[in-house]
Amino acid sequence: METLSLKQYANKIPEIISYISITLYLIWGISIVREDFETGKIKNSKIILGFKIISALILINIINTIAGYSDISTNYMNIIFYKNYILHCFYSVIFSYILWYGEIWPAGDSKFYIANLCFIPLINYNAKGFPSYLWISVLINIFILSAFFSVFRYVKDNISMVNTGDKDAFKELKNFYLNKIKKINYKSPIILITFFNVISIFVYKQMLNLMLQEYVFNIFKRTDIFFFLMFFLWPKISQFLKSRLWKYIMIFMYSVFILSVILNPHPVDFLAKVITIAFKNTLKFGGIFFLGKILFEQIIEIHNTYYASKEEIKPGMVLSSKELEVFRNNEAFEGVFEDAFKDGLDEEQVEKLKDWLSKHPDKNAKIEFVRSKPFALGIFSGCIMEIIFDANIVSLLK
Repeated sequence: METLSLKQYANKIPEIISYISITLYLIWGISIVREDFETGKIKNSKIILGFKIISALILINIINTIAGYSDISTNYMNIIFYKNYILHCFYSVIFSYILWYGEIWPAGDSKFYIANLCFIPLINYNAKGFPSYLWISVLINIFILSAFFSVFRYVKDNISMVNTGDKDAFKELKNFYLNKIKKINYKSPIILITFFNVISIFVYKQMLNLMLQEYVFNIFKRTDIFFFLMFFLWPKISQFLKSRLWKYIMIFMYSVFILSVILNPHPVDFLAKVITIAFKNTLKFGGIFFLGKILFEQIIEIHNTYYASKEEIKPGMVLSSKELEVFRNNEAFEGVFEDAFKDGLDEEQVEKLKDWLSKHPDKNAKIEFVRSKPFALGIFSGCIMEIIFDANIVSLLK
């Protein structure tokens, strides 16, 4: 009876590892979220601990796989799982780096995101989207939940101000409407050129999709991934769209486009399909960009701004988006803030700012910064939702 029981357990090793994985993941993840709330930082030692746990769980799986291929075990993960796991980890690292390089989150959050993604296939071996698209499904959860938390905090803070009779309640919304929305000049050359550039990007994408069909990487065909790259790399992309190289690329790509229309057996249908889909994607991206970047940047970020004098500036402080743009366009800071990551100011940037303030005509001049909010909760919550529902919020609402 005892031998039979041991055999039953031996044939359930993947399930047992899955239960151990979720238990260790919850303990590890909760400890990091708590630490992020208390200190505003995610320690490298905690991230390393997470990867040690992941390595141990993978090692146990590998031992069981070897036992399976040796006909000792009947329930094990095959070689394909490990190939997919490596590909999954590759995507996780690449797109996490994009978010860090795109100045969306600091290095600590980036590493925490990677570790979370490495846990999920060890908890659910057949996770939906694994290996190619699990990373973006989790990201959708993370940013929607984080947006919800941000809006909730903003509304809560301002309702408290209303209750105390503070006239500055919801001032960011009022100022955004009065100073931004009402003053938009939709005939502005800058807006028209930006719109033309964006629709051109989607024209090229759709043209390549239709021309190359199966020869284009599947990941390139996913419009949601294309939106992701455009959205999070927009500060870099918008700078590139002003360059001379982009003008040459446009001339070349539109030449290819015109040629492809002429050579296509159904030129009118081809042209109509490319332009229609490109226009729709441009409008969708514009809506996402407005809600995610302009609205939150102008309202949520402004709500969390503060000012610091020369003596108060120190490494790790994060410049507001408005202030960062000012310094990037200031010749005195040429190249210094080209890459201003969410990790905050480094020693060189601090010294440059202090030197600039010491020479400023207004001896009481201050610089605008933004308070960094703990983001580990959003990452952890997004992953937990993916584990529980095996889907992202958008797909659940369909």
